[in-house]
Amino acid sequence: MHKHAYDCKAELLGPLDEDAWFQICQHEWNIAHRGCGLSWSYLVKLFSSAIDRRVSMLPEHQRVRAIAIAADKGYETLEMRNEDDAINLASGCCIHGITLGCCPFGCGSL
Repeated sequence: MHKHAYDCKAELLGPLDEDAWFQICQHEWNIAHRGCGLSWSYLVKLFSSAIDRRVSMLPEHQRVRAIAIAADKGYETLEMRNEDDAINLASGCCIHGITLGCCPFGCGSL
C-alpha cells in the first residue's frame, strides 16, 4: 500500500518520532562502540559524527529535539569535539584521547 502525498507531508511537518529516533541513536552508538578501540573520546567523535549526518536529513523543526535526545547518549557538538581534540593534543594525547605512542591506531608512532 502506497502512502498518499498528504500523509508523507504530514509526517515531515509533524513532531519527531522520539521512539524511532532513540532507536536510531542506539544503533549509531552500537556501531561507534564497536569501532572506537575502547577510547571514550573516539567513541563520542564517531557517535556524534553519525548523529550529525542523521540530523542533517531531518526537517529543521525536528533537529533541536533530536540533538537533545542524542545528547543523553553522549552526543557532543562539533565545537565540543574540536575543543576536546585541542585539549588532548596539549596534554600529549592523540585525537583518540590516548597517550601519543600508545594508541592502537598508530597515532604518534614512528
